[in-house]
Amino acid sequence: MTRCNQPNLVWACLFALICLFIYIFAGPQIADFWHGNPDTVRHIESVSLSLYGRFHGAALVTDAYSGEFPTYYNFLSDWLINLIAHVTGLPPFEAQAVIYVPLLLTLLFLGAYLSMRALDIERGVGLFMALLVVGAGETPFVHYLYPVLAPFSGVSQASGNLIPPAESMGVASSQDFGWTLFLPVLASLYCAKRGDRAIVTFFAGALLGMACLAHTLTFLQLATTVSVYVAADGIASLIRAGRIGNATARASLILIVLILMIVRGEMVGLSMLSFVIFWSTCFLTSLVDARSMRFTAVYGVGAAIVASPYALQIWQLSLQAGRFEEVDSYARVPTTEFILFHLVYIASVVIVLLNARKLGGPDRLIWLSVMLLVSVGMGLGTFGLNSHAYRFWTNAIIPFALFAGFSLAVRSSLSRKIVIGLVVPLLLIGVVRNLWVVRYPLPQAISQTVGSVESYSGARSLPPGASAFLDQLREQTALLPSGSRLLVPPEYDYPQQAYRNGLMLAVSSVPSFVPDPRYIMWHDLYADRVAVFCSLFPAYPQFDMHTKAKLCDETPKQLAPGHLDLIDAYAATDVLALYRIKLLALLQGPPADTMVEQAKRLGLKLIYDRGGSMLWDTTSRSDPDRIGFGAATYREPNFSIAMVAPQAGRYIVVLAGKAIATTVRQLRSDYAPVEIHTLGADAISATMDLPAGSSEMTLTLTPDSRFRSVFPTPIRLIVGVKQEVAEKVITGPSLQQLLR
Repeated sequence: MTRCNQPNLVWACLFALICLFIYIFAGPQIADFWHGNPDTVRHIESVSLSLYGRFHGAALVTDAYSGEFPTYYNFLSDWLINLIAHVTGLPPFEAQAVIYVPLLLTLLFLGAYLSMRALDIERGVGLFMALLVVGAGETPFVHYLYPVLAPFSGVSQASGNLIPPAESMGVASSQDFGWTLFLPVLASLYCAKRGDRAIVTFFAGALLGMACLAHTLTFLQLATTVSVYVAADGIASLIRAGRIGNATARASLILIVLILMIVRGEMVGLSMLSFVIFWSTCFLTSLVDARSMRFTAVYGVGAAIVASPYALQIWQLSLQAGRFEEVDSYARVPTTEFILFHLVYIASVVIVLLNARKLGGPDRLIWLSVMLLVSVGMGLGTFGLNSHAYRFWTNAIIPFALFAGFSLAVRSSLSRKIVIGLVVPLLLIGVVRNLWVVRYPLPQAISQTVGSVESYSGARSLPPGASAFLDQLREQTALLPSGSRLLVPPEYDYPQQAYRNGLMLAVSSVPSFVPDPRYIMWHDLYADRVAVFCSLFPAYPQFDMHTKAKLCDETPKQLAPGHLDLIDAYAATDVLALYRIKLLALLQGPPADTMVEQAKRLGLKLIYDRGGSMLWDTTSRSDPDRIGFGAATYREPNFSIAMVAPQAGRYIVVLAGKAIATTVRQLRSDYAPVEIHTLGADAISATMDLPAGSSEMTLTLTPDSRFRSVFPTPIRLIVGVKQEVAEKVITGPSLQQLLR
């Protein structure tokens, strides 16, 4: 190991590997950017995920499309992407692929190496560990074992839900950013405990707080690991001091609380209270002397200060922890798959633990063992966290990689022969395979022999003709006045429309009217937005995989079901003016047929049509018999709508929206109250005398504090027509009553 420990050689290897990783994970996108032809993206889901923070609302981070709906999504990574995009003028998905992914790779690799050096790991061993953190994955050749074990395990093949960094860097930037912090957080904790320097302790706590801003699941795992480690360190110090009884009592208390929190999780589901109770118990049991008390105070202050912006947003939104349970839950990874996936790494753990006394450094082994035990335990769904629990088993690749690196330090013995002759070759075969498939297909012969893996990080071409359409959309939205909105289709087959919306909104100067449903609060307000779209395009096959909702199926097909319906399809688009929707954009996709024909019926003006991508001007056509509506404004609790009557006279106005009969408490024309006629629960009408020209209609809504963040959209359809010609525009059994 002498040559490998020469600083210059190691730094040269580090630089070479960083360049290799950037070439593998971001090479196609950088090449496209260099040649001025950015026609490739990473995994299609990553395009839409790069938009969080592009459009800002009242909250620290809002949904990716509208910029209005507060989310419980951690914001730091997305802010960085969109800051880079803003400074460079690049679309967020391009800034992510060309700049941010190389930055994350560098941070992950160097962070792992420097973290190991901080623990006094030899340079060569630290380099090997860092290589495994980036490139490790499923143990090669284990696909032969699945059929053998299937009669006993019931698992015939891998589920593919264990997705380490080698297979997914650049797909979900927040998770990737969490990975870059994983080892620095825990290594700085180790150094703080060993050195007892306030500045190091504060810095270590600040890194944990940064993890809270980066990625929720990674933060939960790191915070739990930190808590268990400080408790284990305190108990170990008591044992060294001969206070066995005290140490046993503290360990028993932690075990009892852990069992109680697991039972509580089974009964009530996920609750942050369970985590807080367990973390508090661990830190309390770690308090064995003045030094440990000082450490806890300084570390806690550092973490709390940095994490406070996200914690404040959560508190302001009155977020219930169980909210995570409404996100799609993946099936748990079978234990057999977990074992086979990490088989060669598990062998490394066994070898290291069997040689623990010879290796020395028990504090480091305690640190590393806690990291692995927490990963395994949380992957079992501890504390009721069943949604995405497999992510913790995925993160176990990091402590497993460190154990594999430690196995190199085993001195001459049978164990070392196993490490050099079997473990290391298997590890390197896996790394080469995992990195190869990011850029190139794995030859079939090798895939069948070594075992295939799927990479989510490769380059994918944009839909044909998308570049020209996106250029047109960029130009058109740049001309729109401030406050305008773009209408894009909601999801139909996740992440297909999310990908297309991500491309469109990455170049649009204005946000979307329909928000991104992922991670948002207040799905009822989201449904109100989608109802506007579905009222115009009732045949659209909307489907939200995360909530299983089919909102177009739930949206009434009539203006006022059982009472009124529209005859004049052109009148349906009047509602778009209320919400400043200026353009409708469609980037290919299977639902195009249903939208194109309906757009013709609605009389929308087509301004771009090429290669299946279309752009419409949504400005309503003027009609001498209908009221022209303008942009709505909201000042709590009044929702005011500008109106222009073509002629003086009596007009019928019909407003449709979910539960609008109870939502609207009063209606005024200018300053005069107007009698409201209910047309079922979801529609109201009013008859009013209007002068020719401009006037205003004001709806007094039921007060709702959420409207301070989200502009209210209580109306899905609106029509105003002269009473004497109303039969040309609307029909239905309640029409005669309105004509009186």
